[in-house]
Amino acid sequence: MREILYIQAGSLSNYSGTHFWNTQESYFTYDDDDIPLVDHSISFKEGRDPHNHPTLCPRLLAFDHKSNFGALAKDRNTEEEASSVSTWRGEVLHHERERVSQSEYHALLEAENESTAMDFNNNPPETKVRFWSDYSRVFFDPKSIQPVPDTLENIEGDWSASQELFRQYDKDVELMEGPMRLVIEECDNFQGVQMMHDTATFGGFSHAMLRSFREEHRKTSIMTFALLSEIMPNMAEIGYVPHTKRIINDSLCLQGLHELCALTVPVLAPRYWKRPTGMPTFFTQPKNIYQSSGIFSAIAESATLPLRLRGSLDDLHSYVGHLKWRRSLPFAQLSGSLLPVGRVTRADVDDAIRLSSHSEERCVPYARRDVSRGFAEDDLSVYESWIETCELKHPLLLSHHAPSYPIQTSFPDIFPDPRPQSIKLFSSMMMSPSTAIFFSQYATFVQDAVRRKDAALTAMGFEDDDVRELANTLWEIVDSYDDVSKEEDGSMELGEDEE
Repeated sequence: MREILYIQAGSLSNYSGTHFWNTQESYFTYDDDDIPLVDHSISFKEGRDPHNHPTLCPRLLAFDHKSNFGALAKDRNTEEEASSVSTWRGEVLHHERERVSQSEYHALLEAENESTAMDFNNNPPETKVRFWSDYSRVFFDPKSIQPVPDTLENIEGDWSASQELFRQYDKDVELMEGPMRLVIEECDNFQGVQMMHDTATFGGFSHAMLRSFREEHRKTSIMTFALLSEIMPNMAEIGYVPHTKRIINDSLCLQGLHELCALTVPVLAPRYWKRPTGMPTFFTQPKNIYQSSGIFSAIAESATLPLRLRGSLDDLHSYVGHLKWRRSLPFAQLSGSLLPVGRVTRADVDDAIRLSSHSEERCVPYARRDVSRGFAEDDLSVYESWIETCELKHPLLLSHHAPSYPIQTSFPDIFPDPRPQSIKLFSSMMMSPSTAIFFSQYATFVQDAVRRKDAALTAMGFEDDDVRELANTLWEIVDSYDDVSKEEDGSMELGEDEE
């Protein structure tokens, strides 16, 4: 076995992670004659469901503020309080927080029987989603659920407060010596970490945790999806403290990930995704985290599918190594297309949703991995004719073809009727010189913030020299992409919402 530890930190990451684990659950087989698509031992371990029946549980640590866990939230002080009550002889007053009610989706799952199963799978009713746990289809090991105490003050974009939150949490629950160590010791051949985290709310927290992890696991491969804040440097209001705090926070996150992770995929906020120019294949509501997380998860799950395929020779080390073959740069870009109906066209693979930084100018990637799902022979012919025109060739360009992407009943209803049970999907992970444009925007903003003595820097407790050092580090990253000029930092496209 080559087990992966998965880490999720923050609401968007856990919304996305819930879709990811529901997709893994769809790969389960229940007939001895069925051959599973993936090697479940990589991502799952043996566990117990609430009825003490054997089941498979994700190899996961999920962090979020306690109020965001919904019905999964647990009170770590319950046992201590019960113990103290048993030795107290006086009057005891109990004050209990109202329990979160069962979600509509879980109620439907429990009510499902043989006579209604087919209708539920083919045409599931819309259900209200309040928390990311509302539509989860897997059972979690108790160690997986890591509810971080809610803070009295809003610490979004506050790097120092987020780091301190980790230190206090680690002290209170012995995270690194307890759950973290235990989930790794449960592995026979631990290969590394796949992580996704919200930089705005868990940036400093995640950085402090990864730095602590690196003290014992210096050479372990770590791949992370960094879900960036809602404010980009070229969209910020100059002098507005909340905007400056978020951009400085994101910059510190990127600087830390450059040092700590083998591969980082910066993912823009959904409002900045570059959508295809043709007819949309799905429809989403603005700022709907349940829907946008489903799109991101489908593309990211497919892009990383080679790590989990049964019989695959890929692992985190080789996957990252291929992308960094020509340039030892730790940042990648993610794109993809969800294709519910019809034949695949060249535009479907050439004009995909770009979830990471993007520029108007076409750049030849350093390396790329494509994954197609559910492509028929005609679709593969279109794809192969397209890659023949690409300057990048094998082995710098690797292609994987897999069965169609399953659409669980928990997946948001974003496709035209009738609702599909599976779809064609195309995803691509690549190293590109255009990433320099993305970093030059952050470097310029940080550099200008020092020059104008932005009040936000003082509010965040930073000295000018610290921020200058941050700007210098970001410019060093830009300089490492020798195919792109710094002067191109204004050529990034905006998503539909900003045009």
